[in-house]
Amino acid sequence: MPLAADARRARTVVLGLLASWAALLVTSSGRAAECAPDSGVSTCLDADNLWWSAGSTRFTSIAATTTPRRGSLTFAAMVGYLDRPVLLSVPSPDPEGREVNVVRGAVGLTLAYAYGLSDGLELSLATPLVLHQTGAGAEGITSQSAPPLTAVAVRDPRVGLGVPWRQGAFAATARVELALPLGDARQYAGAGGLTLAPGVSGSWQVGRVHAALELGVRLRRAVPFATARVGSQGFAALGVGADLWQERLSVELEAFALPSLVSQPGRQDAASRVTDGVLVPAEWLASLRTVPSRDANVALSLGGGTGLPLSSETRETATGASHERFAGVTTPRFRLFFGVRYQP
Repeated sequence: MPLAADARRARTVVLGLLASWAALLVTSSGRAAECAPDSGVSTCLDADNLWWSAGSTRFTSIAATTTPRRGSLTFAAMVGYLDRPVLLSVPSPDPEGREVNVVRGAVGLTLAYAYGLSDGLELSLATPLVLHQTGAGAEGITSQSAPPLTAVAVRDPRVGLGVPWRQGAFAATARVELALPLGDARQYAGAGGLTLAPGVSGSWQVGRVHAALELGVRLRRAVPFATARVGSQGFAALGVGADLWQERLSVELEAFALPSLVSQPGRQDAASRVTDGVLVPAEWLASLRTVPSRDANVALSLGGGTGLPLSSETRETATGASHERFAGVTTPRFRLFFGVRYQP
């Protein structure tokens, strides 16, 4: 009987999510024109690529590889700062051009929850917010007197389901998340449409050393942003860590990348031709994690990192061709974060 009840509960949740997805797909279709403006600089992208989640993960960018027991609730609160995640160079009388800090800096908060519908099924919810941000916004590209971004914004919330699997020292969880287009897409805080994100995370623990990996995709509508197209992405994250003092204190090092799955447009002017564009937002992060008390169910994390210049393009001029690497749009100069996790 308990298994039958769990199956009915899971079926109800899945059908409810599918119905919500269909309803939001209809309502979000009307925003397509807003996300493809005549200026070619859309606001329908999230300046923050890092999806915080609840659960017993030791890493910041990698989801937990276990799920809560039936009837248990895990919680996470994460605060982070992004520096210059959306920066654009535009032509100006200065030969070096003019840099526009579309999003100069942002302080964000994510509250995330994971609930065990059964011992083999997790329901998750993440509610990210922008507590404070500064920047010129999209209009700052064409006018130096345009109003800036609003200070506070709501990002797209996410709901998801997870199914775990364990074999010895290896644990894995397959998940599918749905980001709902309820964020402030005009403030670089939402995709302006649905995002479907299936993926799988795995972890290993051998003595004091632990490692984790996550692979997935984020499927969404593509929008133009100046010389780039931002849309569906792959996701890959890898982390390694070590316990310095049992599980009371550990250090983690990780990196994640989101290679674009949509082609990048070329461009040409009187002096050069640009081809073979590749957009890959990426970052590395280092953190310290502590469990203040052996009997406590709370873990604290503090860390930061920088963007990685993995995006590239080929520029052809009269003197030859050169391959240039740079940090693509939504790659911050640096990130700082602090997190609290509760795991019963």
